[in-house]
Amino acid sequence: MSSAVDAGDLVIGITPFGEPDARLAAAVSRAGGLGVLDLGTSGRQALQAWEDIGEWVADGRYGVRVAAGCPLTPSDLPDAPPIGTPTSGSSGGVPGPHTVVLGVDSPWPVEAVADRCRVLAEVTDLAEALDAIRAGAHGLIARGSESGGRIGALGAFVLLQRLLADPRVSLPVWACGGIGPRTAAACVLGGAAGVVLDTQLALLAESGLPEDRAAAIRSMDGSETTVLDGHRVLRRRGRASQAEPPLTAGQDGFLAGRFAERWRDVGRTVRGITEAVREAAHEAVRNGSAVSALCPGAPLSTRLGTRLPIAQGPMTRVSDQGAFASAVAAGGALPFIALALAGREQARTMLEEAAAALDGRPWGVGVLGFAPEEIRNAQLEAVREIRPSHAIIAGGRPSQAKALERDGIATFLHVPSPGLLGQFLQAGARRFVFEGSECGGHVGPRNSFPLWEAQIAVIEDFLDGEAHDPHRTAGAQGADGLDGSEGGSDGAGIEIFFAGGVHDERSAAMVVALAAPLIRRGVAVGSLMGTAYLFTDEAVAHGAVQPLFQRQVVAAEHTVLLETAPGHATRCVPSPFAESFDTVRERLRKEGLPDREVWERLERLNVGRLRIASKGVDRGPDGALAPVDEEGQLSGGMFMAGQVAVMRSATTTIDALHHAVGAGAADFLTARAEAVCERLGVAPAPA
Repeated sequence: MSSAVDAGDLVIGITPFGEPDARLAAAVSRAGGLGVLDLGTSGRQALQAWEDIGEWVADGRYGVRVAAGCPLTPSDLPDAPPIGTPTSGSSGGVPGPHTVVLGVDSPWPVEAVADRCRVLAEVTDLAEALDAIRAGAHGLIARGSESGGRIGALGAFVLLQRLLADPRVSLPVWACGGIGPRTAAACVLGGAAGVVLDTQLALLAESGLPEDRAAAIRSMDGSETTVLDGHRVLRRRGRASQAEPPLTAGQDGFLAGRFAERWRDVGRTVRGITEAVREAAHEAVRNGSAVSALCPGAPLSTRLGTRLPIAQGPMTRVSDQGAFASAVAAGGALPFIALALAGREQARTMLEEAAAALDGRPWGVGVLGFAPEEIRNAQLEAVREIRPSHAIIAGGRPSQAKALERDGIATFLHVPSPGLLGQFLQAGARRFVFEGSECGGHVGPRNSFPLWEAQIAVIEDFLDGEAHDPHRTAGAQGADGLDGSEGGSDGAGIEIFFAGGVHDERSAAMVVALAAPLIRRGVAVGSLMGTAYLFTDEAVAHGAVQPLFQRQVVAAEHTVLLETAPGHATRCVPSPFAESFDTVRERLRKEGLPDREVWERLERLNVGRLRIASKGVDRGPDGALAPVDEEGQLSGGMFMAGQVAVMRSATTTIDALHHAVGAGAADFLTARAEAVCERLGVAPAPA
């Protein structure tokens, strides 16, 4: 069987919740995608649905999915008909499928079916991908951790990058998890063969979903799922729902309502996703606004006062050195000093050193909006006194941003949910950071793809409302009156940093590809990176981290989450302390201590660990800071880093990093767009 792909493979639609729905799958195939019937766990129901889809899809171009619990065996699989050959379920039995999708835990081995039809293997990490390739799979589905059902540790944004960047992965790869029209464009322009929809299809007209389940999906905003025994499921409220098996829904479940509202049926949905990809590719080939958003002089860099639309995000106990900030600024980006929980005098000293090192160039400060009030107020007093050009508030509110804006400090707010974003926009906030949970340090509730897809939709809706508001005034926070957009739109003065998994040409190109609809409307867009800077020579040379810290992130093959309490988890790379943390947590739970006491003890356990790791110092019995040797650093330190650490294995320089996510990304996007246009038959616009 060939692993070649065509335009009909761009959108794969799998029936949601691990259940067969022949009508829904057939509708995907008839719309020009590839409908895949999940065979579920009931053999009789699966066989009936299989027969139905064989009758309803005239050319036999459909697929079946086999996951754990499927009672059918490869012997139940008829031979696939040649593509384009009319088939009928009424004579000669059920027509064979064009494609078999094997779930991560599928009881069917690849070898048992690979010579009879195309096999796409779902994978959650690189090792599974390489196993599937060796077994003879014809393609891979990168199932990100935001997906429903069996998942791994990596989000779709990072997993897709990981697979596409590995030279051993020569098969086509489809992305699954957090897929909407914007992330679909990002995936395909990033190198994916196509995208996979499942939960997103649940509320469309052809879906046979019972009303009680439909109601649960309809009310989702993406925060309602949890992971149980390696499976992401929907937490359903109500006594009756407790007796039912959980729905295998992902963080992207909220898109089901969005799709139903926007497109209503499967045909419009498949065409809508396809058109989003085509538009993004067509614009990039023309070197449109998305490509320009990566280059020197981009709208965001003009507003920031920097050469590039890039920011170095504030990193606790790491980005606290003026010399390192100066190196970032010399490379054309906007550096941020992280104040963390520094007291009044320490904060003032850090800011004074940074101001002297930056010497009039733009720079910013990172503040924790949820820090104790006394500490936060003392820090803000120092910030107003020193006056950096920019600030980022994590866990902040529009009122806090407005207070700094009044003092001439352009302030960005971390916004982890679409609900909060809508409120913040109405309150006048216009500068935002959208950071997915692939990031290092404290992680939010949503992965990058579902977060970004949701936030872009909120902003599009807001801009639509602004366009029809006769009393509209541009940019409530202002944007220094600068436009830099196409078509005369000012994007309501909105400025956005996307963060969580950005580090190279491909990832930066994907960001502007998904943000292209906002960029066209005048929204200023850029990338914020943290972990990528840990790999730079300058991070060690200027004291941001010690050599051991950098060696740890360079060697990391995965990251871990240290959870002190529900909703409070810190991402770091493996270390002896990370292992001991899990041991201590389990011991405290077994001792039967109240939850709050467990949480408090775990928080105390973490105190000072990042300083040990990054700076090689710790407080002694007398409270004074003292050096710690590398053995002490390794055993007692917490090495915070994001999932970018999984994708990088060598050091670099700030200039090389900035070139990769700037000019390199622009070249990457243009080249990929040309290939996508050729595949989809999109003619470039005349010059």
